[in-house]
Amino acid sequence: MGEHGLQWQKLTIKVNNQAQPAVENILVEAGSLGNQLVTIQPAKRVAVIGYFDENEKLTEKLAAIKRKVIALKNFGLDPGSVQLQLEQVDETSWAHQWEKYYHVQHISRFLTIVPRWQDYQARDQREIIMRLDPGKSFGTGMHPTTVLALHQLEFLLSPGASVFDVGAGSGILSIAASLFGAGRTAAFENDLAALQAAKRNLQLNPAAQAVTFQRSDLLAAASGKADLLLANILPEVLLRLIPTAKQYLQLNGRFILSGINLAKRELIIQTLNANGFLIENCSQMGDWCALVAKINQD
Repeated sequence: MGEHGLQWQKLTIKVNNQAQPAVENILVEAGSLGNQLVTIQPAKRVAVIGYFDENEKLTEKLAAIKRKVIALKNFGLDPGSVQLQLEQVDETSWAHQWEKYYHVQHISRFLTIVPRWQDYQARDQREIIMRLDPGKSFGTGMHPTTVLALHQLEFLLSPGASVFDVGAGSGILSIAASLFGAGRTAAFENDLAALQAAKRNLQLNPAAQAVTFQRSDLLAAASGKADLLLANILPEVLLRLIPTAKQYLQLNGRFILSGINLAKRELIIQTLNANGFLIENCSQMGDWCALVAKINQD
């Protein structure tokens, strides 16, 4: 605790926008308690900002963080020129940053994401409101990969369906599935910081019932089969998941895959086809796409 109240460390990483979700993940793994995104000019460049506790020994981690970001090009995500900047901020300016950058988001006709601190009244009796606290969580529903996955989820989810969410992050898709009427949602995430964030977000949404978060590498902890399988994760992780996915999906179920940059779309489609899946739908937003696949029963 500093003399003038809580102090935070603010780490800004400037990269090409295709590397954004991966950089957010790297920041969370390094201990970030909240990420913020700022688009910078020229377009295609973003500043991903992580906020860390003042006691986090961040200066010792900087070189390793930079190496991880540069290594993303081995996964087909070109970060471009990587710039890191570390500074100290006090709690007041940290809270103000969030309130400045994080607003009510109308994700679809029926789903609205609202920051925890903001008063908001539904405009339609069918509107579903999800409350999130981005001040201490990774993932705020803003990234195209999340929005694409939410759109497919809303469209495909039947009332009472069972859902597996792989690489659940801060739990947005799992919580949304329950709010949309899923019967049982089991979410799997390997990162402890993300799991803690997901559990906090679940508490903010008492209407979300029967959602469980488990620590698991992909579907290692899953049992049984789901009607809907969700995976909004990086392409190289999707490639690990796809060969095992069929055994966790009901015969007439659907597999929603997001987190796919366009450069990797064909590879993901080929891998799905080779593992007994047919592509039913492909939706796109900017440089990102989501796929819907079903089991090939021929």
